[in-house]
Amino acid sequence: MEQRVKFRKKGDQRKFIDLVKDKLNCTSIRGILRFGIDIPYSTLINYHSEHMLLPNDLFEDLCYLSKINIKDLRVAYLESNWGQVRGGEKGIKTTMNRYPRKIKEWRALGSRNSPVIGNLKNIKKPVLNEQLAEFIGIYLGDGTMTNYQIRISGDFRYDKPYYSYLSKLVYGLFGIGVSIKKDKGVNTMNLIISSKRLCDFLNKDYGLNFGHKIRNKTRIPKKILNDKHLALACLRGLIDTDGSISRRGRNGSQFCIQFTSHNKLLLKQVYEIGKRERIFTFIDKTGTGTNNWENIKKYFELIGSSNLRHVVRFDLRTKGKTIYMKEVLDYYGKDLYKNINLPYKR
Repeated sequence: MEQRVKFRKKGDQRKFIDLVKDKLNCTSIRGILRFGIDIPYSTLINYHSEHMLLPNDLFEDLCYLSKINIKDLRVAYLESNWGQVRGGEKGIKTTMNRYPRKIKEWRALGSRNSPVIGNLKNIKKPVLNEQLAEFIGIYLGDGTMTNYQIRISGDFRYDKPYYSYLSKLVYGLFGIGVSIKKDKGVNTMNLIISSKRLCDFLNKDYGLNFGHKIRNKTRIPKKILNDKHLALACLRGLIDTDGSISRRGRNGSQFCIQFTSHNKLLLKQVYEIGKRERIFTFIDKTGTGTNNWENIKKYFELIGSSNLRHVVRFDLRTKGKTIYMKEVLDYYGKDLYKNINLPYKR
């Protein structure tokens, strides 16, 4: 179970989060979530108000991103169930004294019913193909993985059609279902895949690390990079999740494809794939892509998109109409887009 971090003085946890915000040049603590921190805003508020202690993993991620030296901070480390230990030990002793003959029976039943021990979900283990490469790109873009679960985050307002596509993709690849949940109070939605065997498969066969992708320096597997078709499918997943296809400049005079990441290794890999196909034309500290319209058309001919919001904006641009993101919802129900086959290629 994950440890919790306890600052020595009341108010120090709040000051720490404020310091992270300042070092990341965020105007508010909400801005911290843009740096790959996969927690609901309401949870971040609870940490800031000190209603909850910071998990150690999150604490280390915040220090890493903001370049704060952990050794400079006065903290103690507590087990995650520290508040329950004393009462729990007393309760266990009472139960064992009262029902000594039932203990073994209950333990055996618990093992059989455990989702971790007795009921591991069987999965299909597909050979490496373009669908699996795209899924890995999706995970690298907007996903996080623990030992037991994969979570892919998106925007509740615009990503419902895309999450329908992802649900079918996951079932087709691995033969398991997903759950989709919306975070309270914000527009974040999460597609959740609960399967220890899937997490182990992706970790062992493709080197996808558990925990925070930036700190763990997770990157595109070489077996995908070294195959053109797999690399392009992976790029589609990356752009569909952590990329944008949008208007730029005065009155939308420019159009742009851009992938954004604070993982420098991943960012460079994405740039190299796009550059190799003579599509991407720029790279900076946090983004890579192109503003060249001919290159954007080539992107949709060669790679395409499975995310309807990208498809709508590009298709309308080819017809001389440039729209804002908030306008894409007006087009989702139209027959041209409602029945479109995904991935879409021009």
